[in-house]
Amino acid sequence: MSSTKNAFWIAASAIAISTAAPAFAQPDTIVVTARKTEETLLETPVAVSVVSGDFLDETGFNTVEDIVRFVPGFDLTPVNTTRATGAKIRGISTFSFSDGLESSVATIIDGVVLGREAQGFFDFFDVESIEIIKGPQGTLFGKNASAGVINIRTKDPEYEFGGGLDVSYGSFNEVKVRGTVTGPLIEDELAVRLSGTYNSHDGAFDNPIPGERDINDKNTFSLRGKLLWEPNERFSATLIGDYTEEENHCCLPTFRVAGDPNLVFAFAANPGVLQLQDALAAVGVVPGPGNRSVPVRYEDILQESSAWGAALNMEYDLGDNTTLTSITSYREWEIDEFNEADGVFNSNVNNRNGTISNTEQFSQEIRLNGSIGEKINYVGGLYYFHQDLFAQGLVSIELAAFGLFNVRTDSPRTVTNDSLAAFGEVTYDLTDRLSLIAGGRFTHEEIDATFERIATPINPLLPFGFQFGPNYVGAQQVEDDNLSGRFILRYFWDDNFMTYASWSRGYKGPGIDVAVSTDAAAAAMPGGLPVLAPEIPTLIEAGFKTVAFDNSLTANVTFFHQNIRNIQTITTDASGMTVNTGIDKVNSIGVEADVIYAPPAIEGLTFTGGFTFNEVDIVEFAANPLVEDTRFRDAPRYFYSLIGDYRKPVFGSDYEGFMRAEWSWQSSKNSSLEKLPDRFVDAYGLLNLRVGVNSPENRYGITFAVENVADKDYEHFIFGSSYGVVDGVTISQYLGRERTWSVTLRGSF
Repeated sequence: MSSTKNAFWIAASAIAISTAAPAFAQPDTIVVTARKTEETLLETPVAVSVVSGDFLDETGFNTVEDIVRFVPGFDLTPVNTTRATGAKIRGISTFSFSDGLESSVATIIDGVVLGREAQGFFDFFDVESIEIIKGPQGTLFGKNASAGVINIRTKDPEYEFGGGLDVSYGSFNEVKVRGTVTGPLIEDELAVRLSGTYNSHDGAFDNPIPGERDINDKNTFSLRGKLLWEPNERFSATLIGDYTEEENHCCLPTFRVAGDPNLVFAFAANPGVLQLQDALAAVGVVPGPGNRSVPVRYEDILQESSAWGAALNMEYDLGDNTTLTSITSYREWEIDEFNEADGVFNSNVNNRNGTISNTEQFSQEIRLNGSIGEKINYVGGLYYFHQDLFAQGLVSIELAAFGLFNVRTDSPRTVTNDSLAAFGEVTYDLTDRLSLIAGGRFTHEEIDATFERIATPINPLLPFGFQFGPNYVGAQQVEDDNLSGRFILRYFWDDNFMTYASWSRGYKGPGIDVAVSTDAAAAAMPGGLPVLAPEIPTLIEAGFKTVAFDNSLTANVTFFHQNIRNIQTITTDASGMTVNTGIDKVNSIGVEADVIYAPPAIEGLTFTGGFTFNEVDIVEFAANPLVEDTRFRDAPRYFYSLIGDYRKPVFGSDYEGFMRAEWSWQSSKNSSLEKLPDRFVDAYGLLNLRVGVNSPENRYGITFAVENVADKDYEHFIFGSSYGVVDGVTISQYLGRERTWSVTLRGSF
C-alpha cells in the first residue's frame, strides 16, 4: 500500500507543476449542465472534462473510441460487439454480454438517458459539447451512473439561416460526409435544424481467402431533426427526432498465438475440423502481435443495428428565477449480430455465434430549477423509466470428439425494467465565496426477466455434449429501493480560483444474469435466475479549477478515493467459460488534470493535454480470493496526452494556416481478471498530425491528417478464443488502428 501512496503523491506533485494537460475549453466561459443547471465549468464543483464541438470539428473525431485518448480518466475497450463494449470512467465499467446487466456509465443525449449503453456508440454529429462527468452521479442522473456520465448535447436550431458541410476521404476508401442546415420557419418564434452524417470504409483487416472482401468495414448513416418553438419569452419547446442505421461486417479479432496440434481436433468426428495452425497456414496467416489477417468469409459476419427516437423538451419560466422542465422520450434500438467465432473459415469448430436484440424504452422527467432569496439555489424532480428488451441468442459448436459439444444452443430471454425516482440538490451560499451543496435521490426499481436455454445436436448421428450446461428455464423478479446522495463544499478564493471537496454515494441497481452461460444451479434458487447485488460506489473527492496568468493558463485538477461494492463484471471459470459475477469490493485512488496553456510570447500557439494516475485494486473477492490485492482488469495506471496547436495568418492576413500535433500515451495493463501473463498489454503512445488552411470567417477550409503516424501496433484487449477453450494456449487480440490518412474539405454559410 505504501508504494501506491507514494505513486499517488508523486503524480499529484507532477500535476501541481505541470502545464501540459487537456481541457479543450476555458472553464470560465464554457457552460455545462453537470448539475442539471447551467453554470460555467469554473463554477461546477464536480470532476468534469468537456470536449467541445469545435474540437470534434477540428479533429474529425466522431466516436467515443476517438475521444477517449484525450480525456483524463476516460477509456474504452472495443470488442466484437457493441453490446459488450463499455466505456470506462476511472477504470470502472460493466463488461458483460448479459442483457440483464446495465452499464456503470450512463450515456445521455439531450437530457435523455439511454437504457442500453450500446445505443450511444453510433457516430457523433452536429454536437455542441460532450461532458465526461466522473465518479458516481446517481444523485441527479440515476441508477446507471455509478461510474459516471457521458452527457452529449447537440446543437439547437437558430433563427439566423445557416449551415455547413464537410467531406472527408482517406485510408481504406473511407468517406465521411456531415452536414447541417438551420434557420427560421417563423421569425423569432419557430426554428428548425436538420443534420445528417454518412460514414463508410472498406475492411481494415486483410482477408486472405481468394475472392473474399476484407473485413471489419463500416457503413453507417444518421439523421436528426430539431424543431424549436418559442411563442413567448416564458415558454419554449424543442421536438427532437433522430434515426441511425449501420451495417458493418465486423468486428473480429486476430490470432496472436495459435496452439500446437491437439488430440481433441485430431479425433473430431465431424468433417472439416482442422488443427488451428494447419487452418491458418492453408491461407498464409501468421499469428503474432501485429497480425491483421482474418480468414473468415465476408458474408459470415455482420453487425447490423438501427435506432430511432423522439423527445419533447419543454421549459416554462414560472418567474422569480424558477423554471419548470419536462423531458418526454421514446426510443427503440435493435441489433442483429453474428460471426464465425472460431476465427477461421476452413475448420468447423465454432462457426456461428450471434444475437438479435430489440429494446423499447420510455422515460419522463419533470424538473424544477429555482432559487429562494439570494442564497439558495435548488434543482429537484421526478423521473420514470420503462424498458422492454427481447433477445434471441445462438451459439453453434460443431466440434464432436470424446463426447464434446456438437451442439446448437438457443437462448431466448426477456428483461423488463421499471424505475421511479425522486431527486433534489440544494446549493446554500453561506458567504459570497463559500457554498454548501447537499443532494439526494430515492430510487425504486423493479426488474422482471425470463430465460430459456435449449441445446440440440447439430448432427444427431455424432456425439453430443452440452456446452454451457443442460436445458434450462428460469424466471426472476427483483425489487430494490435505494437512497443515494452527496455533500459538497465549494470555495472561491477569488473570481478565478475555485476549490471543492465532496462525499458521494451512488447506485446501480441489481442485475439478473440472462447470458447463455447462466449457471443452471440457479434453478434451485427462488425465481430460478442468478441475481447480482446492487453496485454501490462511495467517493471522496477534492479539486480545484482556475484561470491564471492573464487567462494564459487554465487548470482543472481532481484528487479522488473511491470504493465500489459488488461491482458487476465477468470472470472465467475453471472450464474457460465466461460467467457473470460480482466482485465484493474494488478500491481506486488517483488524480486527474485538464490544463490549457497559451504562451503569451508566441501568439497563436496553444498547448492542451491531460494526465491521469489511477490505482484500481481488487480488495475483496470471496469467489476468487487469489486475485485479491491485485490490479483490476484492463485499467492502465498512467495516462497523459498533449496537443500542440499553432495558427498563423497566411496568404496575407485573410487566411489562417494551422499545424496541430496530438500525442497520447498509456501505461501497460492486463486484460484478464486473473492476471494471466499472456494477457499483458504493453504501454504505447500514438501521434496524430494535422495541417490545414481556413478562409476568412471559416467559410471554407481544408485539412490533411495522419493518425498513428508511427504506424504503431497496439492492442486494445487480449483474450482466449474458441480454440483456446480446448487447447488452453490459443490467444486472440483486438488491435487498434494502423496508420491512416485523410483529407477534409469544409464549407459553411
